[in-house]
Amino acid sequence: MSEAVILLCWWVLFAGTHIVLSSSRVRPKLIAAVGDRPFLGLYSLVAFATLLPLCWYYARHKHADPRLWRTLGGSVLYLPARDLNLVLMGLAFVLLVHGLVARPPSAMLTSGTPTPYGVTRITRHPTFAAIFLFGVAHCLVNGSLNDLIFFGGFAVFSWIGAWHQDTRKSVDIPGYMEFKDATSFLPFAAIVRAKQPLKLDELRWQITLLALILFYVIRAYHPYLFGGVLMTL
Repeated sequence: MSEAVILLCWWVLFAGTHIVLSSSRVRPKLIAAVGDRPFLGLYSLVAFATLLPLCWYYARHKHADPRLWRTLGGSVLYLPARDLNLVLMGLAFVLLVHGLVARPPSAMLTSGTPTPYGVTRITRHPTFAAIFLFGVAHCLVNGSLNDLIFFGGFAVFSWIGAWHQDTRKSVDIPGYMEFKDATSFLPFAAIVRAKQPLKLDELRWQITLLALILFYVIRAYHPYLFGGVLMTL
C-alpha cells in the first residue's frame, strides 16, 4: 500500500507543478522575467523532472497487489476489455498526432482566431483527450491498485489540465469562450450534441495513416518495450 501512496505523491507533484507554472498568476511573471522560449524550457524541464521519476517508480512496482479486478488471463471480461482498449488507443494515437501537427487553439503556443476545424470538431484538446483515452484504456486491462493510480492519474490529469487551460485562455484570448462553448473535451461529444458537424475531409489522411501505423508498431512491440501481453484480435 505504501507504493500506492508514493505514486500518488509523484502524481500530485507532477500535476501541481504543471498547473502552477501555467497559471495566470505565475506564467506571465515568468515569461516577463525570462522570455517565452526560456519559460518553455523551464516548463519542460520541470515536467520531465517529475514525470520520469513517476514512470520509473511505477515500472518497479506495477501489477502489485491488491488486485481490484482482472480482465486478462482467462477472465470473461477479457474480450470486451481488450477490444475497447484497442479502439480507444487507436483513437488516442489519431488525436495525438493530429493535435501535434494542427496546433489547435487550445495548444500552449498558437495564434489566430479560435475556430473549430478538423480535429477540434472532435475535441478541442486533442493532446489532452489522447492522454485521457490512454489512461482509461489501460485501466481497463490493468486492475491492480498501483496500475489504476498510475494510468488513472493520466485520465484525471488530462481532464484537470484541459479545464485549467480553458479557464486561462477564456480570459486571455478573444473568442476562446465561444470556441469552448461550440466544442467539447470528450471526443465526439460536441458532434453528438449537434454543436459541430463531423467533417472527416478536414482531417489530413496522411496524418491519420501515420498515426495508425505508429499505433500498430507500438502495439506490436508493446511486450518488449513496456511489458504486458500482445493485444491481438
